Amino acid sequence: MSSNSHTPITLGPHQAPVYALAEGLTHNLVFTGGGDRVVALWDVTTGKQQPFAVRTDSPIYSLFFNKPTQTLFIGCSNGLLHAIDMQSKREIQAWSLDSNGIFDLKLDESRNRLLVAGGNGVLTVLDLPRMEVLRSVPLSEGKLRRLALNQESTMLAVADNAGPVHVLDAEIYQSIETIHSHAEGATSVLWHPSKPVLISGGKDAYIRCHSFLDGFKSVLDFAAHQSAIYDLVYHTETGSIVSCSRDKTIKWWNPVTFDPIRRVSHAEGGHKHSVNRLLSVGAFLVSASDDRAVLLFGA
Repeated sequence: MSSNSHTPITLGPHQAPVYALAEGLTHNLVFTGGGDRVVALWDVTTGKQQPFAVRTDSPIYSLFFNKPTQTLFIGCSNGLLHAIDMQSKREIQAWSLDSNGIFDLKLDESRNRLLVAGGNGVLTVLDLPRMEVLRSVPLSEGKLRRLALNQESTMLAVADNAGPVHVLDAEIYQSIETIHSHAEGATSVLWHPSKPVLISGGKDAYIRCHSFLDGFKSVLDFAAHQSAIYDLVYHTETGSIVSCSRDKTIKWWNPVTFDPIRRVSHAEGGHKHSVNRLLSVGAFLVSASDDRAVLLFGA
């Protein structure tokens, strides 16, 4: 399959909104999951679905694939976290973690831990070698929507749907800073790939940048979308920061000036409804939406 950056390609649609994306064993494989309770696997170089599927008891909010052990973790709306062995296609273990759902899963590779963002405002830390819960860290009365580790794995940023961005020590999970920059709630976080800056997006549709060399002081903020910003990623292939929103658009930004580079709406072949998730995988950018589609933007 050939593609260019201006022609998104649709991977076969789900039967309900798609909320979760994760890279597979190689850059050409992507897991998708959503409201239809099905995890599917796609080859992004061919656009074809692979002979693998898992059905859960409730909608899927988050996914993570641990490559060394070939274990797929599935976070669901009912608070269950499932661990699936991809070789045997069987469930290894399941944990009941959060009755309000599991919204994000992030690997702390340096410590071999899986970080789990819960809808009850609790951060759960899972030891991967032992497959045991190490810590439960209450942070909020709202939903924890997104997690981001800095490149040195010293700080963890947590987007709190109820208000602030929490910055924690990534080893002991004590608070370093609480950033009250989005009055209506923070919904996405990203550490800048080359600058000492934490980037956040919120329900207020703003992108805000904070310098962690200056006490997380605000250094830039601007209205980036017309509604809540649901995800932020850095796309290595294009060297740009990418955001997606409930306003149905995906936007590419210059990582230095934050000038807009590209905007994709439904009129340009984008999504019809809210864009929930982004994934930078190899040369590709993948997006998931309430319109049940998964779009692939090639290099």
